[in-house]
Amino acid sequence: MAKGEPVGFKAAFAAAAFAFVVAAIFALERVGAPDRLVAALGPLAGLIAVAGLGVLTRAKTLLDFLVARRGVPPFYAGLALAAPIGGFALAFAGAAEDASRLPWRGVIAGVVFAVLVGAPRWRAAQASALADVLATRFPSVFTRAAFALILCACGWSLAASGLGYAALTVRASLGLGPDAALALCAVVLALSLAPGGLRSLVWTDAATTASGLMTMALFAALLGGGARFDVAAETLSRMPGASLVEELAAGAAVGSLFAFASPAFAVASATAARRAGFTALAALAAGGAAAAALGDLAMKSPSDSALAALVACLPALALARGGLYAASRAVGLDLVSAHRRLAVLASRRMASVRAGVLFGAGVAAFGARVSPNPSAPLYLALSLWLAFAAPSLALAALPGRRAAPAIGALATSLVAALAGRWLGFGNPSYGPDMMVGALGAGMVGLAAGLFLFAFAPLGIVARPADPFVDLPGEPGL
Repeated sequence: MAKGEPVGFKAAFAAAAFAFVVAAIFALERVGAPDRLVAALGPLAGLIAVAGLGVLTRAKTLLDFLVARRGVPPFYAGLALAAPIGGFALAFAGAAEDASRLPWRGVIAGVVFAVLVGAPRWRAAQASALADVLATRFPSVFTRAAFALILCACGWSLAASGLGYAALTVRASLGLGPDAALALCAVVLALSLAPGGLRSLVWTDAATTASGLMTMALFAALLGGGARFDVAAETLSRMPGASLVEELAAGAAVGSLFAFASPAFAVASATAARRAGFTALAALAAGGAAAAALGDLAMKSPSDSALAALVACLPALALARGGLYAASRAVGLDLVSAHRRLAVLASRRMASVRAGVLFGAGVAAFGARVSPNPSAPLYLALSLWLAFAAPSLALAALPGRRAAPAIGALATSLVAALAGRWLGFGNPSYGPDMMVGALGAGMVGLAAGLFLFAFAPLGIVARPADPFVDLPGEPGL
């Protein structure tokens, strides 16, 4: 069992930074500082804090970099799980004329499945990322290359969505141009992830959730009786929702998404991962209830604008971190070259992922720049993942290690997706409808994969010691 991560300094740093920022915002407003300066202080301080925390959590060993030494307490891992989910909710609703008609019930069901079932299941497999699962369950150069491409496309698209939403907030608060705002957010994104890998991701995301919850509590306190939490239940009950097939597509895509599993790989066991999932759901419930109760909050002062921008900016960057980390793991030495990992120096492996983070941040910034809105790359990531990766991820839960079912699922999903587009099935200009088309292609691919699984030789059932999954200093199952 790995020793636990020392949390006292990190928690104290995050709490002190938040308290200092809030005090500075109100102090500057009280002494008559320019409104623009006060409003800009919230997101600017948040960006500096997450970048600084990423640098402070720099990993010195491979075990720290890939899994944070499996020593993060479940409470902090749960806070980290909640951060990208909050950013996902912001980007998911970003471009909708009526967000209440989006498939939120499917999203909620998918989130519950992801944090309570999916993430603990893959943590029990001793994986350090979903790329591990795909590479070891389907030992083929073709499948590893295919999944590397899928992870890069989905990860960069997810990062572009989060980066685009964060840049919109920074642009409005700081008065920057679109390119300058994107460049600033991309630099912060790289600094908050590249130094420590998963270790940096977990602690920056945990600080993001904690600061968001404290800010929402501060808003509720400032509003006094205006923040009525009984309004939250009424608001949710009146949501018209979407069609059943859209809800199913959203649930399947979200439930299998890689970004909602990464922090669970940093805890000691599958049981700890499930406790982290319950913590994440509690944090999300508290944040969602506060947001629904506060409603369309009127920004009555520059301090209100500063705190609101802080709440919007940091979760969006957490979503971008989740996507970028998955893509950087795939684009480095960790997927296509998995069979040569014992011959690769740990320092070289960390360097390859860090290079992938820097390169991916640039790709994500470009994607955010050319996207019409932050929701567009998000729906693209969800659709690609649902059509081409989710079927193989489901097959990975079955016994054996053979590539034929995954190859069949990939090929059949591709044919079904092309046929569906030719027949006009799934409107690519409307995100939920595009996910419905992806669900159809994914189900066809899954059926083909299950057919091959039933009739092909079983392959290797007992998992041998595998350098892709069994990390240095960690016993196997």
